[in-house]
Amino acid sequence: MKYVKYVDVTRAMFPDQPPYQWTENVSAPWTPITKPLSESRVALISSGGVYRKDQPPFKPDKNDLTFREIPADTDAGDLRISHDHYDHSDAEKDVNCVFPIERMRELAADGFIGSLPEVHFTFMGRIFRKTQLLNEMIPGLIARLKALGVDLAFLVPA
Repeated sequence: MKYVKYVDVTRAMFPDQPPYQWTENVSAPWTPITKPLSESRVALISSGGVYRKDQPPFKPDKNDLTFREIPADTDAGDLRISHDHYDHSDAEKDVNCVFPIERMRELAADGFIGSLPEVHFTFMGRIFRKTQLLNEMIPGLIARLKALGVDLAFLVPA
């Protein structure tokens, strides 16, 4: 597989623009786990652009600041992907590559994790509007996680 040097390509495409200011998280707070996984409610959050077939797809360009709630009992065959910025051919064969909903159910059934919330969350990555992401989408997502009594989130980048 040939890798694209994204920064170099971006700079070559937009030579008249200042270099992109990449986010550098130097002060992310560490939040220790306060109870065993077997007693924790764990939510799944993916940036894979996954949605249920009865939901609207994500916008195909960048900066879609919406998220979808996927009921925890959703059949994997009812999930679709709308994200044009990664190769999701494998995920179309098995959505668990980017949204491991069936694996999460197995972990809960085996008692490895305590429980799952009623819904999991997915959004489309490729968000460059950092201020809107931090001030709009993330607070909305956090509010939903708190309302669902989620202890931990399993983050799956795509």
